[in-house]
Amino acid sequence: MKRSVSKQQFTFLQQEFSFLQQQGKMKEADANEMLSLYEAKGSTNFVRILLAFGAILVGVGILSFIAGNWAGLTPFFKFGLIVAGMILAYFAGYKLERDYERTSRSMYYIGAAIFGAGIFLIGQSFHLQHTVYTDFLLWGIGILPLAYYLKDQLLAVFASAFFTIYSFSAFTAYAVGSFDPFWLFLLIPLLFWMNEMRFGRKSSLFVMNVLLSVAFIVNMLEFFHVDEWISVLIVFVLGVLLALAPLKHYRTESSWAGSVLFGITGIMLTFPFIWEDLRFGDSAPYIFTAVFVILLLYLLKKNSLPAILITCALIYRYYTDISYNFMPKSLFFIIGGLLLIGFGFWFEKSRRETVKRHEE
Repeated sequence: MKRSVSKQQFTFLQQEFSFLQQQGKMKEADANEMLSLYEAKGSTNFVRILLAFGAILVGVGILSFIAGNWAGLTPFFKFGLIVAGMILAYFAGYKLERDYERTSRSMYYIGAAIFGAGIFLIGQSFHLQHTVYTDFLLWGIGILPLAYYLKDQLLAVFASAFFTIYSFSAFTAYAVGSFDPFWLFLLIPLLFWMNEMRFGRKSSLFVMNVLLSVAFIVNMLEFFHVDEWISVLIVFVLGVLLALAPLKHYRTESSWAGSVLFGITGIMLTFPFIWEDLRFGDSAPYIFTAVFVILLLYLLKKNSLPAILITCALIYRYYTDISYNFMPKSLFFIIGGLLLIGFGFWFEKSRRETVKRHEE
């Protein structure tokens, strides 16, 4: 089985094998044999997007038809119609899988869409007593086996997104006797394991799983009535750890995800209202800001691109806070615009220098 790589990577391999032949380190037959193990995958992206978009339109059309005639159907006929549509879509996907892989994938997507919409419609039809967020939990659980079977990154990302939506009501639902939120204790590690063992360490799924984990932690802290400043500070620390000690196989993704987390929460913690419940709340924002600036200076010294963006955001936050009420509005916007242009120039210059160092 050939390994799919991007067009740029395939071209790079061709150039490297050609260079090794010129240096007498490799024979042409060996180079061709090794190159035959790879294939460029960029040419099929348009077809994949077209089929996925077509699947979405078909799924929306079918569900629109069912919803439009929903009132005139009996509950059991509704249930049978949804199940039949889902089975037909999956059967078509299975039959097309060998010869038309991408068209088959679109059939599976239609089946997954019908399955999810069916959960919502059946819940309304039979008057099931649960929150709408629970439907997202069931939808995510239902498409995970399909994602595993197909090795489909997109379905796994959607499942992670559905679990994230569910996490915002999981503990509220738990308080009134609905689904146990600690299901997510099983599902989050499962998603990380699937990404490692089944999907080949996909960056998008890793980032979604990190966001899901953070959402779960934040909502759990809120359920236990932890003070807001403690919750935000915990996410800030987790972001710093992820940025400073990135995971081995996700160095870039960890750095950026961690930077986004500690950047957003760090700027939040510079506002006084976050620290209202703290005994020394008046001075806490200034103490934290000093620590935050020291951290940013350390990261800037290491030429961290995310740190440049966070520093720009922090400067702009204080510029807005200090000058908005004391400066003519026209001058405020002019200086603010010039600051943004300056930040953009700084970021572009730093990025080019970083790329230049990597090339050298």
